[in-house]
Amino acid sequence: MKRTQRRLTLVAAAVCALFMLGPTTAPAAASTQEEKAIVLTSPGVVFVETSVDVSVRLTVTSTRTATGLKAFDGQYSTGYATGSGFVVNPSGVVVTAGHVVQPDEQEIHNYAANKLVLEGLDYTYDGSPFDQYTITDNRYYNQMLQQCYSGVACTFEITPLVTVYTAKDIAGSQEPTGMEARVLAATTFEDTDVAVLQVNGTNMPTVPLAKTAGGLQSGQEITALGFAGSAQQLPTGVTEPAKIFGHISNIRPVGSSKLIEIDANLEPGTSGGPVIDADGNVIGLVSFTIPTDRGESGQQYLRTVDDIRAALSDAGATVTRGTVDAAFKEGMDYLWGSHYTASIPELQRVLALSDGQPQAKKYLAEAEEKQGTAADVPLPKPGGGFPIWLVVVIIVVVVVLVLVVVLVMRRGKKPTAVAPAAPVGVPAGPGVSSDEAASGGGPVEVGFQPPAHSELPAAHASADAEPPGMASGERQPHFCSHCGHTLEQSAQFCSSCGKPV
Repeated sequence: MKRTQRRLTLVAAAVCALFMLGPTTAPAAASTQEEKAIVLTSPGVVFVETSVDVSVRLTVTSTRTATGLKAFDGQYSTGYATGSGFVVNPSGVVVTAGHVVQPDEQEIHNYAANKLVLEGLDYTYDGSPFDQYTITDNRYYNQMLQQCYSGVACTFEITPLVTVYTAKDIAGSQEPTGMEARVLAATTFEDTDVAVLQVNGTNMPTVPLAKTAGGLQSGQEITALGFAGSAQQLPTGVTEPAKIFGHISNIRPVGSSKLIEIDANLEPGTSGGPVIDADGNVIGLVSFTIPTDRGESGQQYLRTVDDIRAALSDAGATVTRGTVDAAFKEGMDYLWGSHYTASIPELQRVLALSDGQPQAKKYLAEAEEKQGTAADVPLPKPGGGFPIWLVVVIIVVVVVLVLVVVLVMRRGKKPTAVAPAAPVGVPAGPGVSSDEAASGGGPVEVGFQPPAHSELPAAHASADAEPPGMASGERQPHFCSHCGHTLEQSAQFCSSCGKPV
């Protein structure tokens, strides 16, 4: 038994060794699911910049005019906000945070009043141009300024200008130009803080949306994607958005919506950027941060994918993936499987559809570098089923197992010589004495004597009587009464022991 167990152990070890050795052309380990999700989502992330054109007219009383009034006009342009966003339709439907594209009217009023009054009167001020100030050395001018802030003395006309920059715009060698965007729908910061934009795009990479945020749980891992900074600060050559990792800390109901609190260290410029789960689906967008008393980044909050879908519905926009997304995924799946030659046509197809897509260019260069090398795993032939190397391994393993099992079974069946003891009165074979036959070939017990004819039952005393079970006419065997040796019917002396019968 122990020998059989040892043999089976050796068989198992041999089989494991075959699988461990395997073919040297097996695909290398691919990226993790999370890393794949980030790569496939990143091309659809965009940078959003909002500037403002504002016209202001200040009207004051004057004794020098016939009407008693005098007007002062100013027209100014300023950058207002930067953020991130993501494309949900190849034709150019973009989602971002509402506060990124909706300038605060009071802040714009303050800006225009400061430009017209303070700078027009050569007053200098330290601080943000969007704050309110007080002229301390001239009461009249101060009253005029305050009335302009409040809209009593001033009228304003505000025109927001929203520009969307794709990843290929930012990755260019020159300062990006971007695409002008129309605001289809937007909710306020106090509401759900979601905006839907439309740019004139074709074959734009997109990102997938989760169906709902209902299944989110505290502790779940998330990744925020976005372009931090401003359009002027973004260095050229950036091929992909920043990745900020974190977890869901809490989910808070707010009216009919929810706020998702996360523990990620978000940066300025990522507002409106997508936040994805491990499968790459957007579960929400970056909305706002509540700073601490010391001005440090505190609690970070997201608006859910349910709010995003509601805003898209209000805007009449549809969510769909495009041909470029399918080609990029197929090309990356080939590349992650070390099928570099097979990935090249798909990545080239991406660039044909979306010229300059930076990540497609990056991975195409990697595939071309490894094409035809030992690391390049060819695809199985169409209809070939399993790869050839896998079929060979399976056949070898099955053959080895069959041979070893047959060998073990044969060696395990060792015949044991068991000579059954001949019953008393049964004749021994040739060359075997009657004593050996009676004892199964071993020593005969001292004093053994076969029963004499006189001791047989009365039913067998007659020589003419037939024992039970014997055919009619068959003669009864004749034995020596002393040693049990078989005798002829007519023998008078035993040929074995010589005694009279």
